[in-house]
Amino acid sequence: MSRSPTMRSPLDARAALLLALLFAPVQVLAQDSCGERDAPPGLLVSADWLRRHRSDSGFVLIQVERSRAPYDSAHIAGARFVVTGDFTTRRGDILTELPAAESFQALLESLGVVGTGRIVLYGETLPVTRLFYTLDYFGLGDRVSVLDGGLPAWDSARGEVTSIPAPPAVRGTISLHPRPDLLADAAWVNSHRESKEVLLLDTRSPEEFDGTKSEEGVARPGHIPGAVSFDWTTTIADGRFLERGALRQLFTAAGASPGKEVVTYCRVGSRASAVYFAARLLGYRVRLYDGSMNEWSGKPELPVVGPEKRP
Repeated sequence: MSRSPTMRSPLDARAALLLALLFAPVQVLAQDSCGERDAPPGLLVSADWLRRHRSDSGFVLIQVERSRAPYDSAHIAGARFVVTGDFTTRRGDILTELPAAESFQALLESLGVVGTGRIVLYGETLPVTRLFYTLDYFGLGDRVSVLDGGLPAWDSARGEVTSIPAPPAVRGTISLHPRPDLLADAAWVNSHRESKEVLLLDTRSPEEFDGTKSEEGVARPGHIPGAVSFDWTTTIADGRFLERGALRQLFTAAGASPGKEVVTYCRVGSRASAVYFAARLLGYRVRLYDGSMNEWSGKPELPVVGPEKRP
């Protein structure tokens, strides 16, 4: 009996499958220099990842500190340097505020940051996380990672370290796209501090939260009503952020849950940036109250829970 034109033998089927596989579109995965598959970088990268990618196109490595002395003593070869004052500003009596977009763009371009490529930060925790927040606010957060363990991790991995400053960078060109949804001001905090959809975290020490320890620039000791005490130092151990499981336990114990927005504050917005970063690691929606207690306590119309007002 003759075979129908629509029928195929097993050999025909295998040949068709082979042809389909040969000519099917192929998804190209990122590879390292050895041809191995390399997962996309996250908010934290290892010393090994840095070793493999520090020569990538558009890559910029930045050491972030409170002063220049640590960089001059020893830094990762090729790293640029910034100090906290380079990317923060003062607005009246309010300290450590976000910079103007124009000045921040000029700073990044002077460091060689261009429109594409990864930016990796390392250095002292609070300057690093404050710069991360600033980059995130200006729309570059998806391109920024922090070196897990910083310089000690790089040194342990026998990475190249030097005291010779990096040569001037070839000036880059970038565009900034501010994200106001990552920033909270006093009015926003005051209108949301009792919301069940918001978790307000005070990232200072328990004594500062209670108001039993005075702080420079805080006119009325205590905390914002509705805030939960969440000391930023609990997120760090041996110079590294805790593993995600341990971090999530901390946030859950404080009242975090899927769908709830986290808002962090401290005295001037530096310690709050570390908890902001930890919240981002866990995938929470998060804002930072930049004015923090420096601003809040100076507004007499806003309530403060101090030692004498505790229930």
